[in-house]
Amino acid sequence: MAQRGIREYDGKIMLAKYWTEYFGKDFKFPGKIVLVDPKTKIDDLSKKHKWLKEEKLVVKPDQLFGKRGKHGLIKANATFEEAKKWIKERMNKETTVGKVTDKLTHFIIEPYVPHKEEFYFAIKSNRDGDTIYFSNHGGVDIESVWKTVAEIQIDVGQDIDKINIESKLPKDTPQQYKKMFADFTKGLYKFY
Repeated sequence: MAQRGIREYDGKIMLAKYWTEYFGKDFKFPGKIVLVDPKTKIDDLSKKHKWLKEEKLVVKPDQLFGKRGKHGLIKANATFEEAKKWIKERMNKETTVGKVTDKLTHFIIEPYVPHKEEFYFAIKSNRDGDTIYFSNHGGVDIESVWKTVAEIQIDVGQDIDKINIESKLPKDTPQQYKKMFADFTKGLYKFY
């Protein structure tokens, strides 16, 4: 089965564009995100994107690899000046993630959202359809809590609206969040 990765930036731009089509108005996603590459005039970004100087920011490489937090490649709760400095210090510099060493050339900047909890959500295609992975214990080291991840199989041709997603969420999902997580899962899967 062919697979093709896409940048987090491109995925979020598409998500913002089609947000209400898949999620209605129950969930909000402002779609504030900028991509910085070696050709970007980073000092000029705030002229077009005023929010860069008005909000705290999070910055990270956008190069189709995970484990950015584990490798110290996320700058959180930063001002625009701090974000620019952080990117400039890393742009075109070699870094190693796992067994791969390459230059960092693409970064994203988006609003920083303070949070106490983090969740894990992924979709993986397979021969029989798609598998949705969800955990109430996301974060830097999901593998260490993999037993908390629910796997929801969506067979080829199966309608996700006919699946009781709430019943398939992890057992430790608080009851008051089950419908919200189920609705979000269905919307994100339809978008996918």
